[in-house]
Amino acid sequence: MRMISSKAQKQSNTSSVKLRGTYLKGKNQDLPTLLWFPDLVEPASNFKPFFEQEGSKILDVRNVWLVDYRNQGDSDHHESFDMSDISADIARFMDD
Repeated sequence: MRMISSKAQKQSNTSSVKLRGTYLKGKNQDLPTLLWFPDLVEPASNFKPFFEQEGSKILDVRNVWLVDYRNQGDSDHHESFDMSDISADIARFMDD
């Protein structure tokens, strides 16, 4: 049986799926935000050390959202995993 994160919920309506992730604040004020989506195998949180490691310049010029796709990490789950549904999830996340 697959475990679901305590933050994630099983949704019956595909348009109710909520994506979640980790927000990394850049070092300066008013920076643009980068959305980082990992591959479909590992959770976005695995990439946090990459952005925070010594010598990394990314947080000097960007805020970063490490976002999990549906059925990954803390994001909600749904039976459908169609690209159109994933695209709609991303659009809703950006609107929020």
